[in-house]
Amino acid sequence: MTRAGVTTAIVLSLAMTSAACANIVEAQAQPVTVAGPHVQGGEWFKQSGCTACHSVSVYNIWNLTAVGPDLSAAVEDVPRRFGVSLDEFLQAPTGTMAMVLSTRIPLTPEQRVMAIGKLKEAYREHQEATGVRPIASH
Repeated sequence: MTRAGVTTAIVLSLAMTSAACANIVEAQAQPVTVAGPHVQGGEWFKQSGCTACHSVSVYNIWNLTAVGPDLSAAVEDVPRRFGVSLDEFLQAPTGTMAMVLSTRIPLTPEQRVMAIGKLKEAYREHQEATGVRPIASH
């Protein structure tokens, strides 16, 4: 690749990264309304604002600028990352998710229970799609 080509690639990469970050900041500045329990599958994650930062691969939702992990495996990912079950984590989130769930996606206790159910549903579908055996402790 020529020097001009490298420079162009770097400029485009920086522009795309800058645009992605601006979209995330803008999206996080405005609280969203959490979708109701009647909304099914990946549509719930989209309507609730989760896909601003996360992919949900089991529903073919891909966020190319994802700053958070794929929510399809949150049931097993959360204990690895935070040392607590998904249920415990969503009741008392830490780190970035504490900020997100208090400002961007503020959840009532009932909505937290619904979110846990939707994440577990996505995980079950993820297991079926990949042939992974369920983890007995969840």
